[in-house]
Amino acid sequence: MGLNIGERIRELLEDYEVAGAGTRHMALVPNFPTNKTLINNVQAAVTASHLRLQSIDYAKKKYCRNRTGDKSKNKGVVSEYINAYKSAKKHIEKEISRVITEGTTLPSNGVFGASIVLERLITSFFSAHLLYRLGNEYEAHAVSRLILEQIAWAYVAYPFDNISDIEKITTTKTISELKKITPECARLYGFLSKKTHIDYNSHIEFLQVQDERNVILLSRSEYYDYAKVILTLADLFGIVLEISQFDYMSKAESVNKRGNIFVVKQNRPFLKVIEKHLSKIKRAETRSTPQI
Repeated sequence: MGLNIGERIRELLEDYEVAGAGTRHMALVPNFPTNKTLINNVQAAVTASHLRLQSIDYAKKKYCRNRTGDKSKNKGVVSEYINAYKSAKKHIEKEISRVITEGTTLPSNGVFGASIVLERLITSFFSAHLLYRLGNEYEAHAVSRLILEQIAWAYVAYPFDNISDIEKITTTKTISELKKITPECARLYGFLSKKTHIDYNSHIEFLQVQDERNVILLSRSEYYDYAKVILTLADLFGIVLEISQFDYMSKAESVNKRGNIFVVKQNRPFLKVIEKHLSKIKRAETRSTPQI
């Protein structure tokens, strides 16, 4: 069965290229290496419409022959950030695919509740990614903080079976429990909280002076930070999914269970994936920085 319209739109907005002429004639095209012909054809059609030309072929030959896409210095950094997000998404989907419930006993209310909370975060990850992609840093950090709180809630909730005990869980207080097994949780939560609650000292991040006038920056491009947040959240997602659904996992690569105690593996494979992507973004940032 094909993707529904919502899924198709989300897939497009995960990684797209803009074909445009002016501000009123624009189209978004999925950014895949095999789509270059499509992108060029759409660009020609948009250009023809913008210039009120009858022939799309004429527009392509006259105005679009040298089109090679976005040439901005930040292009490589953005591409590496998107690759990092795709790896995070792949990791999440792989972990979810390892949960086997067919032919097994019914889960407790806590385990079931944790699974629901975690699986719906796929949409939240997309939302954070799109906001980061648009440069809406503070809004994206707010969504990322929500993701982290939901992951922590799942970790605290899964051992319970009594509904009243689950209802008593305070989401914002679950971070202190999760950080006992994953210290990076506390560091990330502190970072996101600082960015979510914008105090006076943070105003300098989006206020600049140009030509002796104050200018408010509507977007920022700290893609290394954005990738680190998304990748760390994906790592924490995998850890908590494996713990909360341990009895239903076909394989666990992030945690070990020793008796009734879960231990997070310090050599879990996804850590190398995180390191690889962050290194690539650093190199791309170096290439895009003007040399003085």
